[in-house]
Amino acid sequence: MKKFWHILKKILTVTFTLSCAALFIVVLTSAVKKQDELTCKTLQVKIDYDSGLAFLNEDEVSERINFLSGENIIGRLLSKIDFHTLEKEIEKNPYVCDAEIFVDHQQNIVISIIQKRPILRVINSDAVSYYISEKNDHMPLNDNFNVRLPVATGFVNTNINPLRDSLVECNLYVLANFIEHDVFLHALIDQVYVYENSEFDLIPKTGNHNIHFGNANENMADKFKRLKTFYRDGLTKTGWFKYKSINLKFDGQVVCEKRDSLETSLAETQND
Repeated sequence: MKKFWHILKKILTVTFTLSCAALFIVVLTSAVKKQDELTCKTLQVKIDYDSGLAFLNEDEVSERINFLSGENIIGRLLSKIDFHTLEKEIEKNPYVCDAEIFVDHQQNIVISIIQKRPILRVINSDAVSYYISEKNDHMPLNDNFNVRLPVATGFVNTNINPLRDSLVECNLYVLANFIEHDVFLHALIDQVYVYENSEFDLIPKTGNHNIHFGNANENMADKFKRLKTFYRDGLTKTGWFKYKSINLKFDGQVVCEKRDSLETSLAETQND
């Protein structure tokens, strides 16, 4: 009798296990089927406006998403949407640094966008203007939004000498990146002039003098250290308009050219 109950117990256990497995498969299949039938309720575009940038707006991103989808994405089956491809296409926009698309628990498609941050505006020798971003990308100007940045002008050519041109742009990027991350320099520098020999002059927002910087790839940090020391210990005592030029090209030195008294008076009047 005991043997009979032992066998029956085994049969019941196996039966119960198989029943649970079958039920799990049914529930899972039903859930997958239900998941495949879910549709997009709304499209929500979130752009990092708190960064101070506004190259993009929600409407144009929504229009682009609908265009890439071939139809209005709202109401479409979520299982039929290629989110990876949509992300990559949105990231091709020259103002987009990163895009992430996901579905929230309410079946809304959310696209979160981080914009590229420009650090320098360039006006090249062909009078073509563009930005250089913090990741060293070219960005076109935007008709709806402008950024107040240092401007590089002068001998910034376009494919005349690719080796020289790429070196100039590389040095401009390094210089602009350094300025962008220094509070004092960011507030000071208004323009960068590029000479034909690829040396730079920096033009401050105040003081009516030029800063002969030379090559950006030579002792840049030391040059800026000397410049800030000179501003702090020199110009604060003599006044901002005593010199017409400040030369940082010589190691360990700051060489200045003075104005005459008339030039100083004119410079002070122009600044008022």
